[in-house]
Amino acid sequence: MTRPALLIGQSGGPTAVLNASLAGVIEAAQASGAFARILGLRHGIEGALAGQAGDLIPLDSLGATELEALAATPAAALGSCRHKLEPDDYERILDCFRAHEVRWFCYIGGNDSMDTGHRLAMLAEQTGYDLAVFGVPKTIDNDLVETDHCPGYGSAARFWAVTAQEASVDLAAMRTYDRVLILECMGRNAGWLTAAAAIYRRDERTGPHLLLPPERPFDEQRFLAGIDGILSRVGYCVVAAAETIRDTHGQLVALPPTSPEATDRFGHPLVAGTGELLAQRVTAGLGVKARVNKPGTLQRCSTAHVSPVDRAEARRAGQEAARRLARGERGGMVTLQRAQLGDYHCDFGVAPLEQVASRERKLPVAYLAEDGSDVTAAFRAYAAPLLGPAPPPLFWLA
Repeated sequence: MTRPALLIGQSGGPTAVLNASLAGVIEAAQASGAFARILGLRHGIEGALAGQAGDLIPLDSLGATELEALAATPAAALGSCRHKLEPDDYERILDCFRAHEVRWFCYIGGNDSMDTGHRLAMLAEQTGYDLAVFGVPKTIDNDLVETDHCPGYGSAARFWAVTAQEASVDLAAMRTYDRVLILECMGRNAGWLTAAAAIYRRDERTGPHLLLPPERPFDEQRFLAGIDGILSRVGYCVVAAAETIRDTHGQLVALPPTSPEATDRFGHPLVAGTGELLAQRVTAGLGVKARVNKPGTLQRCSTAHVSPVDRAEARRAGQEAARRLARGERGGMVTLQRAQLGDYHCDFGVAPLEQVASRERKLPVAYLAEDGSDVTAAFRAYAAPLLGPAPPPLFWLA
């Protein structure tokens, strides 16, 4: 007879600390003794839809050395997916769960993953199947509601905070030839990473000099005038721009092609070329050369920039989910709750999945300087602890 199992899956865009959460779930589940089996789901919910025995792999026997290696591994060790479930898919998934006696499901993911978990939990309840579902938050976009921040963001934010300073020094050195640099940041509809590029900015000589988050409409004339003013004062200009900036009419500045392939499976537009388009407009409008740096997936998988605070919190979030399932809690998403007094630390709570599913948290207006040139002290106070204790890079400029 098949013994009841805890099943763990990963979904959505990976992060540099996503596997720390996976390691946390496994080690806390092992320590609890509450689960007869611990299984991993290959490529998220797509593995359950495939229904193949090889898509569910045993994780019970992972020892301390393997768990430490797992926690330090970037991306998604089990494999990830971006799959929008159709109505008929949920019953197929529950059939897979029934076949393998899955009674606890832990899904590590973002907005859409929490929606998947919520819908599965509802269907299980409606059909009388005993299933507890817990979500562990992750996303470099930092756009999940009900939590102070998301595991994965601190490391990607540190990547941008450091990289923006390195790129500024490089541009300053080449300012007689290269005068404008566009840094294209991930972030879908929220500007948390774009803002992170300015965390370590010290003065007007270090960039970014302009921030273009998706929360603020892009005005080309104001953009060019801002660059022109910075060039006249500083001699060079670094711009941090979200890939999904929109104009004053709400249209994406870099419009995707009008084809079914222009959106992902959740209907989100697949935007490409924002940085290149901005650079072209700078050259056409101001007659100066503009470069583009688009790190792409490097910003979410760089282990060189991992925040130790981020990795530790990601692991603890996974542990929290397993402990709550072991105690008999039926579901929810683990949340990080920042202490309001004393030195920075976070406790953990839980939010109902339905309150998180498919919702987005935007960058507050209070975190951006009015002229778009910098972030505010309030944002630095919020974000700086997430980057870890390492001091900002100290560079010298002539």
